[in-house]
Amino acid sequence: MSTEPRGLAARVVSAFREYGKHDAIVRRDDYIQAHLAGLRADALVVNVGCALVRRFEADCHSRYLATDLRVLDNVDFSSDATMLPLADDSVDTLITLEMLEHVPDPAAVVSELARVLKPGGTILLSVPSAVPRHDHHDYWRFTAQGLKHLCDPLFAEGEVMVFGGTFETLGYLAAYYISLLLHVLKVPGKTFRQFFPSIGAAIDRRAGWTTSTSALHTLAFDLLYVGTGAEGSIRRPKPVPSVGPVDQPEPWAPAP
Repeated sequence: MSTEPRGLAARVVSAFREYGKHDAIVRRDDYIQAHLAGLRADALVVNVGCALVRRFEADCHSRYLATDLRVLDNVDFSSDATMLPLADDSVDTLITLEMLEHVPDPAAVVSELARVLKPGGTILLSVPSAVPRHDHHDYWRFTAQGLKHLCDPLFAEGEVMVFGGTFETLGYLAAYYISLLLHVLKVPGKTFRQFFPSIGAAIDRRAGWTTSTSALHTLAFDLLYVGTGAEGSIRRPKPVPSVGPVDQPEPWAPAP
C-alpha cells in the first residue's frame, strides 16, 4: 500500500515537515561531507575563512586545519586569504564557504587558493547568490556564470552546483522579509522561516529549469564551485572571452 501523501494539503504538510532536514544548506553540506568521507587519512583538508565554526571537522578522518582572517580561538592559524602560509601544491581539499562575498578582491583569493591546491586536489567553494546583505563587509553576489568565469581559468576543470533553486530562493526571501516585518510589529513568526522555502523546494523538484545554471529567469540561494587543482604551468590565469558563446541558451521559463 502506497504511503505517498495524497492531495495538495497533504503534500504541503509533508514538504513542510521534511524541509528542515533537507534545506539548501543541509544538502550542500551533505555533498561536502560525502567528498570528505572518501579522502585518505593522510590527506590535508584546509577550511579557509571558517569564522567561528570548524565545520566538517567531526566527520573528517583526514588532517584538518581551519583558518580565518581574524585571530580566533577555534582556528589553527590566522591569515589573509590572499597570502596563506601554505606551500604550493600542498592541500588535498580546500573548503571555502560563504567567504568570497566578504573580500574586496575575490580574484586574488581564488588565485591563492589555486596556488596551494594540489594538482588533482579538490576545491569546494560556496557563495550566496540571491541572499540579502548580511554583514558590514558584504561586497559581492554571484551568478553561476559569474562564479564559473571567476574560477575556471585557475583550475583544471570545474562545475557549479545549485543548492536552492528559483522557488526555494523566493520562499526564503519571502520568509525572511515577512519574519522581519513581524519582528518589527512584535508578532511571533517562526513558522514562516520554514514554510515558504519548503513549498518552493517542492516546486523546484517538479520544474527542472528552476535549478539550471544557465537558463534565464532563474535564482539560486547558494552556489558551490567544485574544481580540480591544476598543474603549476596551467595555473596562471587563462584568457577568458569577454563575451559569452553565441549558441542558444538552455530552455527557459516563459516571460511572465
